[in-house]
Amino acid sequence: MSVLGYFPGCSLHGSAREYDRSLRAVAAGLGVELREVPDWICCGASSAHALDHEAALCFAADTLAKARRAGLAEVLAPCAMCYQRLATAACEARRNPRLAAALEEAPGLEAVKPLSLLGWLGPVAAAALPAKVSRPLTGLKVACYYGCLLVRPPQITGVAQVEAPRQMEQILALLGAQPVRWSMATECCGGSFALSQKSTVLRQGRRIYDAAARAGAQAFCLACPMCQANLDMRQSEMGVPPPAQLPVLYLTQLIGWAMGLDAPALGLDRHFVPATQALAGKGN
Repeated sequence: MSVLGYFPGCSLHGSAREYDRSLRAVAAGLGVELREVPDWICCGASSAHALDHEAALCFAADTLAKARRAGLAEVLAPCAMCYQRLATAACEARRNPRLAAALEEAPGLEAVKPLSLLGWLGPVAAAALPAKVSRPLTGLKVACYYGCLLVRPPQITGVAQVEAPRQMEQILALLGAQPVRWSMATECCGGSFALSQKSTVLRQGRRIYDAAARAGAQAFCLACPMCQANLDMRQSEMGVPPPAQLPVLYLTQLIGWAMGLDAPALGLDRHFVPATQALAGKGN
């Protein structure tokens, strides 16, 4: 079994425990041990970097330094916001010698490579997933939602096609699902305004829902706890009646279901919009 550094961040240990649960289950099924960075701290998202740029970098740099000292060359940060903070710190350490020198407690942090969920799964999916699929998602129409942080900006993420990414679609196709073509895949959900401008968040969320529904989607697929919370818990407030609501699933939950894992192992019972109905009958 191979070992991969793991930074769950605050969300995956709290409000997004289903993401953590499903990720660990999928990783184990792929023969990967997720080893948490020892004594990790919050990455500083989403408010620290808006108040003090260098202080926010220090939060992420601390985690990278601890990963380095633990012998972890790569660190998976499945939360899109956490990944942004870790990847930005690593990039800044490479580009800014003064900052790197100032971080005396973090020698060599630029040598640690942060990975997003797609950055980890992308290189292994085609080779490993097809053999693991025992319950294909045949007929399931899915709107892949990247949001604003998972693939942008390209100088941080290294993703070339930031306006029209296809990594999630390629993975879902391996599972037998049918990704839909729609117009809001990389639009912001407004998550940072969830408390200060709730009406804006609801309006933007409804636009995202409407675009997915028009495309014939039966579920959302994403990899960001903030986006998941916004789209999952607020559809009633957006004015979407329960029969028309779309389940908002993590990519790891869809992979796990296709691998034959059961609903509790994937945290499918933790959603506001029931998730199991969309998956019922798939692979049976």
